[in-house]
Amino acid sequence: MAQRLRGKSAVVTGSGSGIGRAVALALATEGAKVVVNDIGRDPDGTSKADKVVEEITKANGTAVASYDSVTTMLGGENIIKTAISNFGRIDILVNCAGNAMRTPFVEMTEDEWDSVMEVHLKGHFACTKAAVREMVQQKSGRIINISSTGSFNFGPGPATAAIHSRRRTGNPAYGAAKAGILGFTAALSGELKEYGITVNAIFPSAYTPLFPEQRARFGGGDTGKPEHVAPIIAYLATDEAQKINGQFIYSCAGDICLFDQPLQLPGRVLTRKKGKWNIDELSEVIPPLLGLT
Repeated sequence: MAQRLRGKSAVVTGSGSGIGRAVALALATEGAKVVVNDIGRDPDGTSKADKVVEEITKANGTAVASYDSVTTMLGGENIIKTAISNFGRIDILVNCAGNAMRTPFVEMTEDEWDSVMEVHLKGHFACTKAAVREMVQQKSGRIINISSTGSFNFGPGPATAAIHSRRRTGNPAYGAAKAGILGFTAALSGELKEYGITVNAIFPSAYTPLFPEQRARFGGGDTGKPEHVAPIIAYLATDEAQKINGQFIYSCAGDICLFDQPLQLPGRVLTRKKGKWNIDELSEVIPPLLGLT
């Protein structure tokens, strides 16, 4: 089997379980040397990162564990330094670490809000900041961020409509953090393009330890496993994907869907007049544009 990532060094945050674990295994299968980062431990105290490293090494891959938290700048630097000190470089960063709060917004505390923002937004920033310093010098790199369809309650494609038969309502903290990752991806992809670095975002859908309730939507079985999401991330990490940059890509079971960037002008509907609108005019124009008449 051709190993498209042979000679590459990768960091996957939050890769002790779920989608992160599946991605770490997929990258290693393609020949990448992988830093498995996770702060989690099993009930018996065993490090989740260590268990994934063991899986990779037993399959004749190369991996080392990192136990630092993505929520601080020092943690982000240490995670990337783990790749540099062990593998000599950093070619691929997959920002997969995440958390979620089920608390209704009216009951949510400041600490709960901050926790979600720190893991997702601060985590993406801290690790990416450290990685980009190295990637800029190398004039190459792949950054794959993990967002969510919960960012704007994006609906699924036709092929997954039956799985997602009920419209989901997202948690505002989680949705805000994941929407922020889209803005981060769009802006950074433009800024880093000249250095040969690509930045893309994935909307994954799978049942994981963080979202075990998703299993029921897939009717059990293998359809909704994280392993179905990993291949698109591994592909984006390859040299073949050099021209793919600033994209938002949905991955669920066998579905791949490419989204337009939100808020991209001229937008879904454009209407124009000379001069300033007044409220009477807007009350006549806007409802039909939204299909509310």
